[in-house]
Amino acid sequence: MGGYEMKIAYIKPSFPNEKRVGLLPQHLSYCSLEDERRFEQGYGETLDIPDAAYGNGAGYSRESLFEWADVIYCLKVPQPEDYQYFKENQTLVGWVHPLGSGKHFMENCAKAKNMTVFDVTNRISIRHHQGKSEVINIPRDITRKNSILAGYASTMQAITLRGGILKDKVVAVFGSGNVAYGAMKYLAQKGIDPLLRRRSNLALMQREFSSYDIFINGVEIDEGEKAIVTQEMLDSMKPEAWVIDVAADAGRAIEGTKYTSIDRPIYTDEQGHTFYVVNNSPSLMYRESSEAVSVGYAKHFWMKPMSYWQSDFCIAP
Repeated sequence: MGGYEMKIAYIKPSFPNEKRVGLLPQHLSYCSLEDERRFEQGYGETLDIPDAAYGNGAGYSRESLFEWADVIYCLKVPQPEDYQYFKENQTLVGWVHPLGSGKHFMENCAKAKNMTVFDVTNRISIRHHQGKSEVINIPRDITRKNSILAGYASTMQAITLRGGILKDKVVAVFGSGNVAYGAMKYLAQKGIDPLLRRRSNLALMQREFSSYDIFINGVEIDEGEKAIVTQEMLDSMKPEAWVIDVAADAGRAIEGTKYTSIDRPIYTDEQGHTFYVVNNSPSLMYRESSEAVSVGYAKHFWMKPMSYWQSDFCIAP
């Protein structure tokens, strides 16, 4: 290995409409020197970053990196066209969302190839291997600004597609975290004062749900937890009502919903309700989001060698 402990490949995400760059050249200085890093050709092209900015480790073909690497870093969950390139016992790092958009990858690639998967997120980061899931020692809010952008960008795109919003409409935001805060930031700019609902007043929200013109969800639920919004609640809504899931917790926080995409961001059910469930909306603001993601990962994950993350020392107490 030429003195390096492990070989890490940084590949461009093939997730639809994803433009963010997971590691920027200015943050390489935070990364551990114990591992070798190589970058796919054109890794920073969406931000007009030339390969030369990444040094001698840049400009490699995608296929050669899969073959070379011990560890693959892909910002968003890999798509089926990449499954064939992963090797037995390889490691993946990124936003995998094993119970959501990454479920297909986990079941059809990671499990079959005995992979180790690090789902490094703004909430709780988890190492998955051989059916075992362990919380790792990474603080919350490492990419806080990206989460705020998710709420802001989702609300912005959805409301724009709706044709705007008038102040006489009843808008409710569920949640009190970063994503919900981003949604409220956008609404504030439009002069909208939404109803603020949380788990502590869930019963109130259930009673008044039928009065909402726009409902914005800002939370993800845990495995096995009951849905925040049931199908019965959705059935009670006005026909022209909109449901904007800025947390993009499809089919979980809001029963029966399905993912949408940046290029096809909404769908309408048989009752006329419109749903927005885009799970990479920060890519609409990919320059700002790339900065937040890159510095967060560099300072809190890449600063330690992969040998640390593969050991039991990284497991949270």
